[in-house]
Amino acid sequence: MATSPTAVTAARFPVQVGPQNRAAITAGLAFLDASAVPSWGIDGLRSWFAEHLVEPGHMRSPLLVTEPSAGSVTLHGSGAESLTSQSNLPRVLTAARIRIISALRGLIASPTDDRFLAAAIFAGRVRRRRVQSENRWVAQPEPTAPLSGVVLSLFAVDVLSYRDEYDKHLCVCDVCNRITFQESAFRRKSCPDHLPHESGFTRRVLPPERKRGA
Repeated sequence: MATSPTAVTAARFPVQVGPQNRAAITAGLAFLDASAVPSWGIDGLRSWFAEHLVEPGHMRSPLLVTEPSAGSVTLHGSGAESLTSQSNLPRVLTAARIRIISALRGLIASPTDDRFLAAAIFAGRVRRRRVQSENRWVAQPEPTAPLSGVVLSLFAVDVLSYRDEYDKHLCVCDVCNRITFQESAFRRKSCPDHLPHESGFTRRVLPPERKRGA
């Protein structure tokens, strides 16, 4: 089952930044894309964990997914427990998305706010490992970590590995919250679908999280 309604392709990146085998950011973007779709359910979230974190060996499969102030959902429940989790899921996904996008938006703020990187390292959710004769950052979130913490550990791996690209190309759209990488520095707060007008302003619309009552 696909984890995202829109594939993570090179179109999200400038040519020189391309997602060449960058599994961490591919997983992070897949979560943000899929969790923005109201129909994404427990099965989709469970499949996302399996594909991007459990099967690659980054963490054990969580039984419960939590998000501070939003509650929790059971990934392997049945009956009434499963129905309760399904009803709680939109609130959990919305809260997680808000925290993730806020953390990424800090990278383009002035002054830069990259505290989520230090937090991920301090919590042990990202670590240096010897992989194919190279020292690399890898995600190692614990199964009890908040959902936003799990996803941010994936983004942290990519930021720590390719920080210059984030400093030069990261864009977080103020209109739809989409994460892209673009060439033009003046587009740091827009995506290709919501480019700024000549005046420098974009039309403000209600983001998906607010529409769902976050």
